[in-house]
Amino acid sequence: MFAEIKKLADISSRGGKVPPIYLYLVFILPGFVYSIVKTGQINYFPFILVSIAIMPLIIATNLFDDYFDFVKGFDTPDSPNTSYRHHPIFYYRVTSRYLIVWALAFSLIYLLISFLISLRYGLELNLIAIVGLALGYGYTGPPLGYKYLALGEIGVFFSTIAACEFISVAAIGHFYPPSILFFVPFSLLIALLLFVGNYRDMEFDLRSGFRTLAVVLGRRNSEIFSVVIFTLFYGTIVLLYFMKIYSAFSLIDLITAPFAYYFATLWSSRESANLERFAGPFLFGILMFLIVLTIV
Repeated sequence: MFAEIKKLADISSRGGKVPPIYLYLVFILPGFVYSIVKTGQINYFPFILVSIAIMPLIIATNLFDDYFDFVKGFDTPDSPNTSYRHHPIFYYRVTSRYLIVWALAFSLIYLLISFLISLRYGLELNLIAIVGLALGYGYTGPPLGYKYLALGEIGVFFSTIAACEFISVAAIGHFYPPSILFFVPFSLLIALLLFVGNYRDMEFDLRSGFRTLAVVLGRRNSEIFSVVIFTLFYGTIVLLYFMKIYSAFSLIDLITAPFAYYFATLWSSRESANLERFAGPFLFGILMFLIVLTIV
């Protein structure tokens, strides 16, 4: 029994590697920080509850992703997604049915926990929960499967906002439209991190017919895209300061701009795999620094 639980934990979390487990903090902390900024209070309990509720959604999304990537023929014994971690089908020898059954089970667990939380902190949380599940399933699941339409980064952008909103609405008790703008910088860099991962796999995706944004843009335009995202990130921080959504302290995050420029220059000088390993801690550091600054 313990061995089966351990196997399922490794499969559903992808060993904490894809994406790195520490990025979970960026999904949950901005919403918590916004609730503190908005109310001046620290509501630990709803934050903890929603943080727990989001975990089954992330698990279900990972399982849907592995299932549909396999049945569509993109996950193979020699694909990048197989070499980075213990792929459930090629390492653990589970069936595709195993993946879809557990994906549906964790989806139901997520909806149930979300509903129970909404009874205490507002029924509007159910709408956010449904949006989150639709984005998670729709990443690879039919009828859209927007990951296969070079729209994965856009989906991750909105998924990050949805997760942050889930926590902020529970902690505050109401939805405030300016909160969406508050979460935009965080969502931009999370989407960029996914893009770097797709850039890493570009050669394989080209051969297999997997259409990602990196494949569509090509190498040179991918470098330009990273510069555009960083420009939007820092520009949004300044804009949100003038809109009085961010405090003046948030502008301190601009000191990381030279490091972002350095990162953008690495695309042509580093192997894509090395670039991806560098990107995770680098982008995480910038975002955590912004989280600290917005709460000051």
